[in-house]
Amino acid sequence: MRRKHAVILLATFCLISCLTVFLISTWVYEDPQGKTKGRHPKYASSQRVKIENRDSRERDGIHTPNRHPSFGQQFLEEYCNVPNASVSGEEGEAPPGYQLESVQLLIRHGDRTTQYAIPGLGLEPWNCKLDPDRSPSHPKLPAFIKSVSALNPERLDKPLHMYSAYPQAKVCKYGHLTQQGVVQHLYNGEHLHNVYIKKWKLLLPTWNRSDVLLMTTQMSRTYHSAMAFLYTFLPTFVAADWFIHAVNSLVFCHGGKDCECSSKVMYFRKEASRYAHRTESGEGVARVLKEIAHTFEMTRSQLGSLTHVLDLFNTHLCHKIDLPCGKKTCLKMTQFETLIKHFIENNRMRAEEGIFASYAALEMNPMLSDIVSSMERFAAGEDGVPKFVLYSGHDVTVSPLLYALGIPETKWCPYATRVVFELWRASAGGARYVRVLYNGVNVTKQLKFCAGSTEDVMCPLESFASFIKKGVFQQFGADSYQDACMKMP
Repeated sequence: MRRKHAVILLATFCLISCLTVFLISTWVYEDPQGKTKGRHPKYASSQRVKIENRDSRERDGIHTPNRHPSFGQQFLEEYCNVPNASVSGEEGEAPPGYQLESVQLLIRHGDRTTQYAIPGLGLEPWNCKLDPDRSPSHPKLPAFIKSVSALNPERLDKPLHMYSAYPQAKVCKYGHLTQQGVVQHLYNGEHLHNVYIKKWKLLLPTWNRSDVLLMTTQMSRTYHSAMAFLYTFLPTFVAADWFIHAVNSLVFCHGGKDCECSSKVMYFRKEASRYAHRTESGEGVARVLKEIAHTFEMTRSQLGSLTHVLDLFNTHLCHKIDLPCGKKTCLKMTQFETLIKHFIENNRMRAEEGIFASYAALEMNPMLSDIVSSMERFAAGEDGVPKFVLYSGHDVTVSPLLYALGIPETKWCPYATRVVFELWRASAGGARYVRVLYNGVNVTKQLKFCAGSTEDVMCPLESFASFIKKGVFQQFGADSYQDACMKMP
């Protein structure tokens, strides 16, 4: 009898325990600070518009393993680039008989808050203050915070002095790097350190300032991304002698006549007009944009461009933050699905039409000329040529660069994207070759100037240099950059 009672009591206890776990799991959530707790009061049902039976997918965005991902959820998986335990890629992989000589790297800043303000919506859901105990994190995050806090301002260009050395705001500002963005680049730096520093000894422990050229745009998010990347990439960080240059250009054009190009502006305006027309003439996407404008009691023109609206979705969904609401309704995942499908289809059409590619060829020629020049000077044995160059930029840096190389990205380059240019020397004969990698994938064979001329999946430096100096201008019926800039579309 006692045994029977004991079994009944045990079964009852297990049932109660299971129910308790179930109820708690439906109530707690991981807030934007990464700490599990009850539903944030800002988003409590009593504080928001009550939408009956609102699907959890409206919050999550990124799919769960037991549910087949939608088109939008697949996009978010790649775009958000949520950091995990490691980063991998084909960087530094070459067959026997080659020696790595230099690396030039363009990174997109890491995860950030939205750049576009909607009346009545604040940035309270985001916390930009770094906390090693908050997810996502990195084992070296505590040491990173301590090291950059003691950084000598003399290592920074003057425009960067207005910023803290790392994100510190408890409530973020618009367009600021988040902890997720910092962690993304700590992992990026760690991966490339293992490849280029440990394996190929690109920079020795005794390296100095002349071995590196470090550049960022004048935005805090690109500066902070560069700091996070460099902390885990460089052989030494605190004691080393290095300097970060702030460039007043989103495409790293250093001023002068090479940054002035009349036809480039015309190509950009023509493409922008066609892009906007395709968006506004699309029945489904136009209807959704009007719905969203109505949600926030705005006119369609006040709402802004398609990318503005998608940025609002992306920055919420990448953190699994509830989509924002107006007075009566909230944004929906179904709206996001419609917009992102149109966005990617629009980009596909843009790649086929070629107008944006013409703009990109002219826009990115100064930066690509600098990359080629550095490689040629290194191959010629000049003194003082850096072995490693960092460009810390934006999606509007990465996208036209890929177009200029003939490998257009029709989606949206993810946060913490990396584009690598590697210079290799063949042991036999000493010829120089180039490898180009996009987010760890070797895309050298796809480059428009390397078709049919690759060797060991490498492109001769001469082919790269010839294209950037002259070949790219043939499409404009010109022989030089200055001549091409005078050819109006």
